[in-house]
Amino acid sequence: MVDYTFLIPVVSILISTLGVSVIFKDYVGSMIAGIVLRYVKHIKSARRIKIIANPIIKGDVIDIGPLRTTLMEVGDGERLPSVRTGRLVKVPNSFLITNPVVVYGDTIIDEVVAYLKPPLPNLDMVIKAMKDAIVMQGHRVIEVGLYQKEDHLVVHGIFEAATIEMTDERSKILKSFIESSQALHMEAHR
Repeated sequence: MVDYTFLIPVVSILISTLGVSVIFKDYVGSMIAGIVLRYVKHIKSARRIKIIANPIIKGDVIDIGPLRTTLMEVGDGERLPSVRTGRLVKVPNSFLITNPVVVYGDTIIDEVVAYLKPPLPNLDMVIKAMKDAIVMQGHRVIEVGLYQKEDHLVVHGIFEAATIEMTDERSKILKSFIESSQALHMEAHR
């Protein structure tokens, strides 16, 4: 008769090794990904990124640690566009390697839209007011256009701004533009 008692410690060691490797596989993957991230340098501190996952994660990179990257969360979409939420998000480094990541440059192109109802002031002055409102907030004007929509005129300003200072620039520009256009409206009715 063959004695298989020697197999019990061998099988125990194999099962333990498999269990430990399953547990630590994510940690090892994140450590290797952290080294890759530091070497490649596409994703670095003070850079805005968007991780295309479910849900989408968008934020400014605060720190790339050995296992996790810390982001200051930034709103995405229409609700909180480019506004820092104040929440920190810690993402495993391996997540940044295995998912598509949008890496923002130093500047971003954004837009601001205003609606004016008739009677309209001088349209050249309307365009100038939008350009001035963009410049007043410290941004570069790309283009300002006008188009008619049913019973109102749409003023569409496109501007370039530093990514890191994108908080709620649209609102600031819109406020400045509305104040200017109200003055234009009053001047047109004199």
